[in-house]
Parts: sequence; structure tokens; C-alpha cells
Amino acid sequence: MNAVKPDGPDLATLQTSFARALHYQPSEITDLIMPHALSADQQLQIYRNNFIIGLTEVLEATYPAVKAVVGEACFSALARQHVLTVPLEQGDVSHYGCGFDDTICAQASLHQAVPYLADLARLEWWVDRAGQLTSSAPDFPLEKLQGLTEARLAQARLIPNPGCELLDSDYAVAELWQAIHDDVLNNLESLDIHRPQSAIVLPGPRVITTTTAGTALVALSKQHRPLNQASPEMLALLGELISQQVFANIHYPDETEA
Repeated sequence: MNAVKPDGPDLATLQTSFARALHYQPSEITDLIMPHALSADQQLQIYRNNFIIGLTEVLEATYPAVKAVVGEACFSALARQHVLTVPLEQGDVSHYGCGFDDTICAQASLHQAVPYLADLARLEWWVDRAGQLTSSAPDFPLEKLQGLTEARLAQARLIPNPGCELLDSDYAVAELWQAIHDDVLNNLESLDIHRPQSAIVLPGPRVITTTTAGTALVALSKQHRPLNQASPEMLALLGELISQQVFANIHYPDETEA
């Protein structure tokens, strides 16, 4: 805005009113804008357009695979809907974009046409968050697994890699994301998108494809539950997930936890 009437409200009220106007919500901000070559509504529309364009660029950077699937026009419409329904709550836009999967689900026709899109968006959000983390977990202490009795191992608790996130999907979205990320779209011809798939996202980011048993084992460790509560299918993946650095440590009941 070029100028605001000097007898207007305090700064906090003005900022709140302006934010509401940007989201096309009822606001008295137009009554406070001084006359100019453009009307108050026209001036506000310029800010709205720039505001939406700016946050759309943020969403494009966070969800490139979603954009690749639906195309630019559809993505722009989705982004606009998200921006107008999910307010920016802080000045740091690098944290904006949470809940884009919910925005996708709210578009019934799109969700029906591309039912895996919301899960793909959910995976991309975790990848974006993981990309802002530094993996500081030490290598798993394999020596702590040597000479173990079955009874002692059963009472042990796994310590997951800090920052890991889990996704269980009815669709092969992890493979789809990887193909788009690696720009090997020719591999999509052999991709069965309707095959259920689970994924573990680690700082870096790293995306590990697994099964529901794999994510269940990590979920169990996040809940600080012992291995005797894990199913045989979960335990069968223990060695594989340890080798992939999904777990940072293992804690036994007779030792002091660091």
C-alpha cells in the first residue's frame, strides 16, 4: 500500500486486517487506504497477486513431484487454494506448505482422478523437512548385538534415528517420487502405482522403501516399546533397517541410557 490514513488503528490491528484482506476475508483495510491513481481494491489486488505468486513458488520448490504429476496449471490452482485457506503464520516462508495433502484431498474430483497424489505430497513434505535437518546420529553400535541371548534382546528397545518419518501408502509413491527426483521418467512405464508401499524418510534426506512391517518396527521404537512386542515380520527386517542406519542405538534394561 502506498499510504494509510494517519488516524488509523495500531500496527498490530493494521497487520491483522491486511492479512485478512490478502486472504479475501472480511476486512476494513480498504477504508484505511488513502486515495491514489488506483482504487483501494485495485491496490490490494496487486498485493494479493504478489502474495499468492510468492507462496506458490515456495510450494513449487517443496512439491516438485506433485507438480510433475498434475502439470503447471493444475498445480497453480491447487497452490492458490492452499494459500487462501492455510494462512502464513510466520515471516519465514521456508516452513510454509504443511497440509498440502489435505488441500489435495479436499478437491474431490482431483483426489478421485489421482488417488495417490495426497500420499505423494505427504512424502514430499517429509522429504523437505528432512532436507533441513543434518543427520547427526552415530553409526549403530553393532558390538552391542554380539553374544546376545534371545531373552535379553527381547527386552531391548531400539533408538530410532532422530528426525525419521514414516509413510504407509496404498500406492507406490516412494518409487514414483524417486523416479521423478532422479529424472528417469522412462522407468514409470514399469511402475505399478497401485502396489502398496511404505517409506522411511531420514535426514539428508534419504528415502528408504520398505513394508508396513518395517514402518511398524520404527513406530514401535518411537513409542519406547521393547522388541518382545514386535511381530516376526517386523523382526525379520531388523538387520536390514539397522544396516540402513534407520536406528541409532539399542538400549537394554540393565544399562544406563545415554
